[in-house]
Amino acid sequence: MNRRFQLWLWAALAITIGLAMFWQFAPLPNAGERLLRLPLSGLGFTGKDLPLSDIEKSVFQRAQTIKRLYKAGNQVFIVQVIDASGDRHAIHDPLYCFRGAGWEVASSQDLSVNGGTARQLQLRRNAETAEIVYWISDGTVRHASPIRYRWQTALRRLSMGRSGLEPVLVLVQPADNTVADWSTVFSRFPALLDL
Repeated sequence: MNRRFQLWLWAALAITIGLAMFWQFAPLPNAGERLLRLPLSGLGFTGKDLPLSDIEKSVFQRAQTIKRLYKAGNQVFIVQVIDASGDRHAIHDPLYCFRGAGWEVASSQDLSVNGGTARQLQLRRNAETAEIVYWISDGTVRHASPIRYRWQTALRRLSMGRSGLEPVLVLVQPADNTVADWSTVFSRFPALLDL
């Protein structure tokens, strides 16, 4: 190779490394304001903050997380919202976590919500059963795909935040392990779908 071509290659490599470092460490707006806008109470619902468990604290130590108990009508449910802009590893496929905790997925189906689709799971562990609904939201579009989440965050990083708001993971679970009437929950607590 001629000397000039080698210099161009080294310059291109240096620029690529520099841009990668810039993109990795450049601060982007997080979803903290959206999390704070989730009301504790309103017309038709009331709530209270819940402490994170020790495991949750260790997993979400660099992520912004809220965990609350809400009551809407006769439905009592737990809401957890995770903004992983401070630690991309805090959000991964929820099925991985449930299976790791010993739960077996008895059924999984899509649930239509305002702005997209959520995933509704029926879980079983020994004699226990649980139900959970989750989705990923950028404030406009809702979906339940961890792969799509990775693409959203990568595109956001490459576009320096111009491609959209930071996506958050929303998990909703009946507090008393009963089967929830999700249409009632979402109609009485519409702020949940504004995240």
